[in-house]
Amino acid sequence: MEFGLFNIMQKIDRSKSDREVFEEALQQTELAEDLGFASAWFVEHHFFNYSLCPSPLLMIAAAAQRTKRIRLASGILVLPLYEPVRLLQEICMTDALSEGRLDVGIGSGYQDYEFERFRVELEKNMVMTTEMMDILERGLTQDEISYDGKYYKLPQTKIALSPYQKPLPRIWVAGMMNNDDFKRRVVSHNYMPILASATRPVSALAPVRAAYDTAYREAGVDPANTPMGLMRYFHCTHSKEDAALATKAARDSTRISLSLRLNYAEFDGVLAKPIPYKDEEPIEKMQERLIVGDPETCVKRILEDLDVVRAHHIALFAQPGALDHGKVCKSMELFTKEAIPLLEKELGKPLSEIGPQIGDITPKTGLGAGAE
Repeated sequence: MEFGLFNIMQKIDRSKSDREVFEEALQQTELAEDLGFASAWFVEHHFFNYSLCPSPLLMIAAAAQRTKRIRLASGILVLPLYEPVRLLQEICMTDALSEGRLDVGIGSGYQDYEFERFRVELEKNMVMTTEMMDILERGLTQDEISYDGKYYKLPQTKIALSPYQKPLPRIWVAGMMNNDDFKRRVVSHNYMPILASATRPVSALAPVRAAYDTAYREAGVDPANTPMGLMRYFHCTHSKEDAALATKAARDSTRISLSLRLNYAEFDGVLAKPIPYKDEEPIEKMQERLIVGDPETCVKRILEDLDVVRAHHIALFAQPGALDHGKVCKSMELFTKEAIPLLEKELGKPLSEIGPQIGDITPKTGLGAGAE
């Protein structure tokens, strides 16, 4: 079992410059490496202050120059918004620049505003994502490829770049949870799903975990030996005031995300406002669900999450909204100093001995049958 740092790089107000937002994410990634975190994630969003990062691979390339050991993950690449062969080459280049520390997180996307401005129809995202995966799987494992799909066509093309990691980088997949064909692809290709609950109860993810268990069993694989990731809002602190601030930041982040997803966002200039959403619960109720509070409370929440999702990787969303950088760093330090030893005591063994070792998992080769 392992923990990662989830960098979203939000700008809720005008108190920071864009440069400061990116620099804080890089400094937190350096700290995460020093504290023993397994990975750092970098998201992709476009146009809005929900995240200022349009290019996870660019952030990973920057982070690779300032770190040595921590794995660096795209969280996630919105596949329908890319030109396939360009993305293929940039993945290989980033893997080389990071000396094989790249994890490739991919997904189909969900924000209509983004898709419209990339001249892509959101309702086509699933088929486009499937075809993109075909092309990436071939291009990461073969020197020469072609493709003839519904949305993507590629003549016979030589690919000089290849991944630093052999046979290819580890692949995480997000979203597309209601698509059975996609789940079967995840299972057959040895990809790693990652789920998110935002401010909802993690129990809402139980049906998704069960569906993946069924897919693994149908493939003759014991679900107990398969990886699963989980992204969670997080703040570890002995201060009740700071815990409340972190919960408010998580709530405001969720408000903005939902307003963009459901197309009812309102703006102050270029900044989306944190508008209360339908059936929003009291903030005190939200705090009871998040990994927010003192080390004992954080451990309690993690154990509850493990009962439902059986996650082997938990990506900690440490800086939602305008949460202070210094408080975020102290939270990370307290978590590793006090919460992780408590968690290991509760579990009865070191984290490194719990569940499948994600570092040993690689996607299967001979992939990308797809369209011809």
